[in-house]
Amino acid sequence: MKLLKPSWVNHDDKPIFSVDIHPTGKRFATGGQGGDSGRVVVWNLNSVLYENVELDPNVPKMLCQMDNHLACVNCVRWSNAGRYLASGGDDRLVMVWGLSVVAGGASLGKHKAETWRCIATLRGHAGDVLDLAWSPLDKWLASCSVDNTIIIWNAEKFPEMVCVLNGHTGLVKGVAWDPVGKYLASQSDDKSLRVWKTADWAPEAVITEPFDECGGTTHVLRLSWSPDGQYVVSAHALNGGGPTAQVVERDTWRCDKDFVGHRKAVTCARFNNNILVKEGKKCCCAAVGARDRALSIWLTSLKRPLVVVHDLFADSVLDLSWSADGLNLLACSSDGTVACIQFTNKEIGTPLTVDEKNSFYEKIYGKCLANDSAMSNLLVECPEILLAREQSDSRRDSRDTSFSDKSQQSKPALAASPVSARPVDRQIETRTSDGKRRITPVFIPFTAVASESLGSIPSGGENCFSTSSQSKSRIRVEKRDDIVIHPNVSNHATPLPPNNGLDQRLRKRSAPSLPGPKIEEVAAKRSAGAPPAPSVPALPAPALGQAGPVVRAAGHLRLQVINKACNTLYGTLSRLQLLQNNSASTDPIWETYLGSPVTCIACDARYACVSCADGTLHAWRLHRATAKRVLPPIALMSQASKLTLTGDILAAVTTGAELAIWDLAEASCLVKPLCFRGLLAQGVSVTNCSLLEDGNPMIALSNGKSYIYCRKLYAWVVWADCRDPVWRASGGPPAPRALRLAARPRRPAPAPAHSNYSAEAARSWLEAQLASCYHLRLARDYRHWLTALFTHLTNHGNEDQLRAILDDMLGPSHCTSTPKKWQSTVLGIKKHDILESMLSVLVRQLRWQRLYSEYSDQLTALKAPLLNGH
Repeated sequence: MKLLKPSWVNHDDKPIFSVDIHPTGKRFATGGQGGDSGRVVVWNLNSVLYENVELDPNVPKMLCQMDNHLACVNCVRWSNAGRYLASGGDDRLVMVWGLSVVAGGASLGKHKAETWRCIATLRGHAGDVLDLAWSPLDKWLASCSVDNTIIIWNAEKFPEMVCVLNGHTGLVKGVAWDPVGKYLASQSDDKSLRVWKTADWAPEAVITEPFDECGGTTHVLRLSWSPDGQYVVSAHALNGGGPTAQVVERDTWRCDKDFVGHRKAVTCARFNNNILVKEGKKCCCAAVGARDRALSIWLTSLKRPLVVVHDLFADSVLDLSWSADGLNLLACSSDGTVACIQFTNKEIGTPLTVDEKNSFYEKIYGKCLANDSAMSNLLVECPEILLAREQSDSRRDSRDTSFSDKSQQSKPALAASPVSARPVDRQIETRTSDGKRRITPVFIPFTAVASESLGSIPSGGENCFSTSSQSKSRIRVEKRDDIVIHPNVSNHATPLPPNNGLDQRLRKRSAPSLPGPKIEEVAAKRSAGAPPAPSVPALPAPALGQAGPVVRAAGHLRLQVINKACNTLYGTLSRLQLLQNNSASTDPIWETYLGSPVTCIACDARYACVSCADGTLHAWRLHRATAKRVLPPIALMSQASKLTLTGDILAAVTTGAELAIWDLAEASCLVKPLCFRGLLAQGVSVTNCSLLEDGNPMIALSNGKSYIYCRKLYAWVVWADCRDPVWRASGGPPAPRALRLAARPRRPAPAPAHSNYSAEAARSWLEAQLASCYHLRLARDYRHWLTALFTHLTNHGNEDQLRAILDDMLGPSHCTSTPKKWQSTVLGIKKHDILESMLSVLVRQLRWQRLYSEYSDQLTALKAPLLNGH
């Protein structure tokens, strides 16, 4: 990593409010204050990145300077294709610039290495324009202003105004487009983040919780979408009184993640445009700037920031921009300077190629985000391919005469199955285990006869099967009791990426072509958040013959399990089928048979895992149109009662009260079968099982207890117990966010404030939690409970108890050599860092001011040699 700060990039010592790198990576633009007007400057990026170019007198550093704005420029943004540059300022104007081939055109200024002229001036805002954003395919330009509005401009017909978005009650200071193009996000001084649907510009969501307690304001609130479209990172949020960059999850709009560490309000966030692969895992990279003059870089695959640069500027960070290759980051500040950070692929990861990225989008959203006409512009270079396509088209024409339009032949769903394999006069009625019925419609092919019978009935209308002119339906119901919805379908598999583009297309299709649950039901479940895991009996065996119904496995695939699918001379077989989710065809693209009824299922976009009544476990890796076994058939100690899939990790809970965990990617066992029968009481069931970061398994029970197995102690450690009298007597101290992995018991009523035993009970419970975290090697939780214990002792403890903890954190302070028995860290955390947080707690209590001064002075004396370089 290199940090560069070219002094020649400046606006004559005036503030720079915005910076943006051109998509080609050859130039970048800055916007801010000029001499007596707003200024936009286009610079040579190579002069910043390469020293030899910078020192070459024949290479211009400044390419063009435009002083057309009447007041300060707050934002500059290149279009995605790099054809235009948009700028917005305090003069209430948005100007769109284009490169002129005529030297010395309409640009004002002496720098004519390039000539950028104003091709459009957009007037519509009644106040200062603070932020701009181009839509993914440069169809629209969004601008936001202190007039509380957002204006959508037609980028193909400037200065045409598409619409004005009203809803914010405060200054709108940031806008960002969803990379898929479905949403636009905006953030305002009214302490809210709003998401708008681009289909009809209606509001989709209003998020206020992370911003309710924010005081003051910032000049800008630049938010950003992740390149995979799954998250929005906002500015100026608070968590526990500390400034954060809040992470908002797509579709559910949950706010349970954030980037923490900045000392002052976050002003801007910007995601790297690439989806990166580091150490075999896909991740995204985000840069966050704040008023504390610091810049932090985050990888979504890491819990801590990758890089933190303190005191980068003399004033607040106001804008950020990544180069197209993802290796260069520019940041600007109101102090009038620009900084550049250069990364390597080894540091942040290797970006996916354009094809890989489009394929990734297609799997998640059901469509490719590249130019829609890209596929039609591809040239067939191999004559054999051209010949094969012609032969395929001729066969298709002879097979289906109802489609005269040849453009329809390119649709994969119709080409793959012009005639349904299943009888068109039959559909399946499923009786679930709770007595409910579900009808699985079948695809009725659009034949010439069907076309004539529809007559003038509107396409897609609801009356296709209810008009008086139609004859009675010939569809008969075939009742099948062998397909039963099983309650053991895992709710803990890796969450699937939302298929937004796919969902939109599916809503427009008629019901008979959609087997499985309705899209509205799926969307309702998503919006409601992850439901609590079903209570699964750990000891009683599931009823034989039960299996999961259609289980969605990926954006384009679904897994269907049918027990008692066929009878043979040697027994009854169960069938597993992998079906195309968005295809009208009912032909499976992969299927296999098992010799025993399936009782448990866990699947996600990559793996399908099932357990059978005979106690066998099977696992496959899903890849496009096939599946490959990742494990041989494994004989469990007893029949599986629950399967849980998290990433590459598969956990199985058996009816014999045993837990085993495998790594599917490595085809290896992580945790050998562990028995927890002694932890179960009568009627108690397992509600959750997962694997912690250190490899120790955790189980949660329906009675509110949870346990973590410590392989060091060869014992189950009590992690939570809502019925613990000590915990209840102490009033139930709150747990940190990390502890919410366990089951969430209902918090009991706190003990009376003046109980003699309440304070001591709380101390006892906190000490138990602290010991558990220490032996389980949970560093973050250890620090939380240590701080909680220290805070409790400052209110209810005595001086000796406080000194015992403070002395351990401070260490020896009056000797030159450090004794071996004292370690400067605990679980990888520096004790002096913990001591600083403890002193911040201690200073709030007036009665401990002498104690605070004593330890604060000693800590300062210990750090002085380090600060002086000794």
